[in-house]
Amino acid sequence: MAEAVTVPRKRGMWQRMLEFDSRHPLLWNLFPIFLYVTGGCIGLIGIAAADLEVRHPLAQAVAIVLFMAPTIWRRRYPLAVLLSQFVPLSITIPLGLTDDGSGLVNAASALAFTVNLYNLVLRRPLKLLWWAGVISLVPSLVDWMVNHDQSVLGFLGFFGPGAIYFGFVVAIGMLMRTRREFQHSERDQAAQQAVVEERNRIAREMHDIIGHNLAVINALADGGAYAATAAPEKAKEALEAIGRTSREALAELRRVLSVLKAEEGAELELAPQPGLSDLEGLIERVREAGLPVTVSVTGEPLPLSENQQLAVYRTVQESLTNVFKHARGVKRAEVSIEYQGSGLSVTVRNTGNRVDEAGTARGLAGLSERAAAFGGTMVAGPEVLGGWRVALWLPRNGEERR
Repeated sequence: MAEAVTVPRKRGMWQRMLEFDSRHPLLWNLFPIFLYVTGGCIGLIGIAAADLEVRHPLAQAVAIVLFMAPTIWRRRYPLAVLLSQFVPLSITIPLGLTDDGSGLVNAASALAFTVNLYNLVLRRPLKLLWWAGVISLVPSLVDWMVNHDQSVLGFLGFFGPGAIYFGFVVAIGMLMRTRREFQHSERDQAAQQAVVEERNRIAREMHDIIGHNLAVINALADGGAYAATAAPEKAKEALEAIGRTSREALAELRRVLSVLKAEEGAELELAPQPGLSDLEGLIERVREAGLPVTVSVTGEPLPLSENQQLAVYRTVQESLTNVFKHARGVKRAEVSIEYQGSGLSVTVRNTGNRVDEAGTARGLAGLSERAAAFGGTMVAGPEVLGGWRVALWLPRNGEERR
């Protein structure tokens, strides 16, 4: 089965802007000032060409600086920066600079108000929007009363475009806020899913380790008890095998549990996961417990990752464990490993009748998940002539899916 190739999605302009911001936050903070300076230079050229008179140039320069300089802190203190606009407005409104034909002060005021309001909507509780509305309304009302026609039409003509613009900026900020919260939610869900998957992985490991070793120990204990009086030497061998199996099980459990209780800076046990080289020891322990097992390996070995080898090991381990736990009558197992050009086939067959009450099949479900992680399959079921068969298939060069 061919592995689906995932083509990485190209980064969009928005993603590149975010990455640039994360690398150079100060430059992004200065961007509105750079934008205004660029536009202001073009505006000054136009003013000089049209020979327009600039009223109170020094006051305008001071007001522009007071409008634009605080925008550097707009992302950290958006409400405070928005409030700071009262200072330059106290200069421009009394002097009537909002009606100046050059438009330099109006451009600075509009740009500063836009970026400050946008960041307030994006980064602060939405209840502060009421304060933003008041902050924008009060100076506009004063400006209208001082410098504009105070008729009803004059009021609508002055405040109507401003209200529409206020709503537009708020809508854009809300859209970006929703997008950001959705992305955060996706990341949280992905993190939670990773935790669940890791817990399931550890649960599978615990099931395989405990289930197999306890089954072997139980078989050895039964055999040792039977031989205690008739063949003391056999009983001694059974006890020694129980000791070895117990120590190996404890070592594997410590390795798995160290992942759960590891803290930052804690030293983990770095023993490797069991692989194909450990199959011989596994089968020897099973034979010592009284289950005859034959092994056949054919074909040219394929390069397998540690996780792929672990999948093969756990499949053989779980299959042989099920023989101890669920088979009745004469028991005998056969392990067949076949390397093919397209992948690896592992088959475990056993004789004996499988009882109806065989548990929840959690171990077989875990084997199926392990195989699916590499694009493979695991099939288990009764044989036609009796017994049970577990077949694992791993495709060649199957990459683990996360």
